Amino acid sequence: MTVPQASQVRRCASTPRRSFLKRSTLAAASVMLVSPEALGGPGKTAPSDQFRFAQIGVGGQGARDVRRMIHAGGTPVALCDVDVQRAGKTFCQHPDVERFTDYRIMLDEFGDEFDAVVISTPDHSHAAIGLEAIRRGKHVYMQCPMARTFDEVQRLKTAAKKSGVVLQVGNQGHSSLHMRVFLDLVESGTLGNIQSVHCWTDRPEWPQGMQSYPVGTTPPISLDWDLWLGPVADRPFGKGFLPVTWRGWSEFGTGALGDMGCHLLDPAFTALKLGLPERVTADCEQATSIAYPVWSQIEMQFGSTSVCPNGVKLTWYDGGKQPETPTIIADEERGEPGFSAGGNGCMIVGDRCTVVGSTLADEPDQVPEIVAVASDDEAELQTLRDKTRERAKALTNADGDKTLSHQEQWIHAARDGKANELLSDLEIASTMTQSALLGCIATRYPGQTLNWDASENRFQGPTEANSFLSFEPREGYSFDVS
Repeated sequence: MTVPQASQVRRCASTPRRSFLKRSTLAAASVMLVSPEALGGPGKTAPSDQFRFAQIGVGGQGARDVRRMIHAGGTPVALCDVDVQRAGKTFCQHPDVERFTDYRIMLDEFGDEFDAVVISTPDHSHAAIGLEAIRRGKHVYMQCPMARTFDEVQRLKTAAKKSGVVLQVGNQGHSSLHMRVFLDLVESGTLGNIQSVHCWTDRPEWPQGMQSYPVGTTPPISLDWDLWLGPVADRPFGKGFLPVTWRGWSEFGTGALGDMGCHLLDPAFTALKLGLPERVTADCEQATSIAYPVWSQIEMQFGSTSVCPNGVKLTWYDGGKQPETPTIIADEERGEPGFSAGGNGCMIVGDRCTVVGSTLADEPDQVPEIVAVASDDEAELQTLRDKTRERAKALTNADGDKTLSHQEQWIHAARDGKANELLSDLEIASTMTQSALLGCIATRYPGQTLNWDASENRFQGPTEANSFLSFEPREGYSFDVS
């Protein structure tokens, strides 16, 4: 009799295997003896030539990351999750892969068996896991944002550069056609001189603005709550923290801006070569001491760059706020498609024309479009839209089947030990993340302008805002770079 899938997941999740060094070594040795033919026939990659990775966090986004890494050519040899029930489906899909609940034990006991780690855990644990992996010479792919605080991002960047490992952030849209179109429009001068940037999201899809922590209760038997907390100080489990709602709590997540900013800010940071903002001002329903605001509109003023010699202002919107974006109605007689900015997007305004699009991976239809021209000349708008679509087709054809996915780029760069081969440059990714985190801090001071001192990596005022740039991990976890 076939076991129903749901029952099978519960059965697999309720009997996790705890992996010890002796058994792990024997299991790994037995794998290494398997021939290419046994793996599926002639032409298959031999185990010794595989790119072996350990996945940390295998429920939700982690489950998708496992599939994408396998599709990109990676071989999972270890799976780690603090909640065996949530990880159960992935565990069952890979019954012969080693399982762990504590990534530190996994690295200690089984670290010799893999080349890299993929981190798909909540924001507050990214830095502790990433730094531990880098200290052991492991390449790292981590979901964005890179970390929860400015200092943690700085440490990750420093450690990766110092060690020579390849660190890739999961801003998948960076490797898409959408990003190539944004870059092409800016670099070709089509937009003219850049006037402003607007980025927005329909998030949060989880509660924010909470005034108090959820009532403490006993965590589910499948969850190791202490391990889930990781570097954060101990506190009672509450039903309002999981599974996705941790994003709204400042102790664990980074709110809508941290979650979506590294996707939607990317075209501006990459194409306009932005650094850290000089000033940040937030208009929002004030963040509480423990949670992000229900909505926010954050202005970031950037200094001069090679693309924007006079600097540029970028405005972020979330929680239902959105800039006025031109909407083009479809012309059925001409077969002309319409255009609407949608719930997530980036708009770059030039003095010649304006482009709107998205590099969010799950919005493949949001290829950047010219949506307005300075003269309001409909004929000019139509001409530029036609040229943009033709250019997008040309960029697609030029790349053809040679285009590597975001995950494939990471695997290839890691194999060769060449971080400079990544399209998603670590410097850009880290700067973009840190800028978003400065915006998160600004929501604690609505209406106040926070001035950033780039030479000191701290706010000039209010000085108490600097307390949110970093935090000390609890005993058993480390943010050491060396």
